[in-house]
Amino acid sequence: MARNPVSPVDSRGPGRSLRPGAVDSRRPGRSLRTGAAVRPAPKPFGAAAVIGSLIVVGVILAGAITWLAPDSTVRSEVARQAPAVVRVASAAAAETPEEPETAAPRAFLDPAGAGATAYAAGDYETALGQYRLAVERNPQDAEAHSNLGQMLVRLGRPDEALPSYDRAIDLLPERWAYHFNRARALGLLGRWDDAIAGYRRALQMFPEDYATAFNLAQALHRNGDEAAAVQAYLHAIELDPTDATFRKALGISYERLQQRADAAAAYAEYLRLSPDARDAEQVRARIAELTK
Repeated sequence: MARNPVSPVDSRGPGRSLRPGAVDSRRPGRSLRTGAAVRPAPKPFGAAAVIGSLIVVGVILAGAITWLAPDSTVRSEVARQAPAVVRVASAAAAETPEEPETAAPRAFLDPAGAGATAYAAGDYETALGQYRLAVERNPQDAEAHSNLGQMLVRLGRPDEALPSYDRAIDLLPERWAYHFNRARALGLLGRWDDAIAGYRRALQMFPEDYATAFNLAQALHRNGDEAAAVQAYLHAIELDPTDATFRKALGISYERLQQRADAAAAYAEYLRLSPDARDAEQVRARIAELTK
């Protein structure tokens, strides 16, 4: 099925968790489906963290995957903190962020709460100001730094977001979402080597997450390392064998490696899992070309 894919993380908004967990990493609200056991979900950090703990999941838009051009950029959607990892729409994703859920009422003097309210209302500049204020008031709050980074990415300023993610990681180095979101920002800047390192680190921390595995594969693909991308795609498929998008992305990398039979087989699986995909006829035609 096509995903509203990793996303990296607009994740639909600061503070929303993505793809692993109570909510399927691949789509907001979907429960995580993987063949492997899921490690205990990270504990919520409290009310303020609901907006900022962006456990993110990568998602890709199937439509963004083209035959000869690099596939969709990895993104992560933000979903609110959930018990195991919250995954966003299908496992990998380009940008089609979903609207953030309405934030729970918070004390009007709480900048994080004010930022969440402004974000939910679509007033991103005000939200940014409130998240900056939250950092100023509590510079030791990792979630405040993470929320600020998320907001900057949402506003198309990933370069400015990196220091916020770096500080969040300094304060809470074992927080998977921070590494994931930072890797996404690096990818948006075209810094693929650094993004790959970040996704690898995130995957070490949460090896059962198919969104992280898929985003790693996408980053490797964008960096031109198709052999490594194939292995990462296969790992993502092992974690979630039902996502059609993974098969299409795998087929594209196989084609780049001149492995025509393997590419055709991957595309055939894509059609089996998503027979009514909008590009089904195009994929069938491609299979015919590859199997001549």
